[in-house]
Amino acid sequence: MEKVSVVIPVYNGERFIKQAIESVLNQKYKNIQIVIINDCSKDKTEDVIFRNFKDLINKKIIYHKNEKNMERVYSRNKGVELSDGEFIFFLDHDDLWTESYVETVIPYLKEYDIVYSFPRTFIDEQGNIIRKSKKSIQSVEKIIFSGLIGYPSASAFRKSSFPFYKQEYLMREDWEIFLRSYISGLKIKVLDGDLILMREHQDRTSRDIGFYKATIKVYSDYKDAVPEKYRTDFMFHVGEVCLRYGDIIRGWDLVLRSIFYSPEIIKDKRKVISILKRGFRIDRALRFFNSN
Repeated sequence: MEKVSVVIPVYNGERFIKQAIESVLNQKYKNIQIVIINDCSKDKTEDVIFRNFKDLINKKIIYHKNEKNMERVYSRNKGVELSDGEFIFFLDHDDLWTESYVETVIPYLKEYDIVYSFPRTFIDEQGNIIRKSKKSIQSVEKIIFSGLIGYPSASAFRKSSFPFYKQEYLMREDWEIFLRSYISGLKIKVLDGDLILMREHQDRTSRDIGFYKATIKVYSDYKDAVPEKYRTDFMFHVGEVCLRYGDIIRGWDLVLRSIFYSPEIIKDKRKVISILKRGFRIDRALRFFNSN
């Protein structure tokens, strides 16, 4: 039975870290090492970990505390460096796994470099289900270049080919690693088994303006490397993000260009609703231009 290392980066995660660790310990697959990277939390994260899992520290659990706050890219990469499993799984401290998640993914990691389990279930802070995603899964390429991939809690890697996250893409590093991996020729498999519980709360970074800025950097760095067949999907996604944050001019430019080159893209009602919902938010546009 191959050894699995689960890397859990955490910063100020006292509310959820216990549940996250328990969801790993409750896995049917048992040859698991847990690597916790505490990114210099200012709350009681460390107390919660040691109060509940003290007997497992330095045995089943490797615990490391950064000397200062280094952000999640550093913490994930540090966790990989400290691990000794053949396969690397990531779990954000606020998300959960179903008990069969690791067991289901392992067979595919023997053939693929990366396995992504498409998230379907989203929960609130109390763990109640708030929605189920009905997004359709097409090709791996379509998912990657449309920006529908990236949650680390749903991402597992073969350690021997792990490409490491890059700090310069912080807040979109989870998307960029898939773009880079695909373009460099790594083999990627997408599963659709509803095995991940993604927790939604006000502190998730997709609400931060840094998410927009990182998206623009990804676009700038990868627009010429994206296969021509998927460039419209790539542009449309970046355009959607721009509209969401109030960058109306760039957003509509990218969206309209993607529609011009590939009109069938608007056959997807979800995409049409998305741009109509975000494309005319004058309040966001004013905030964006006032801040730039």
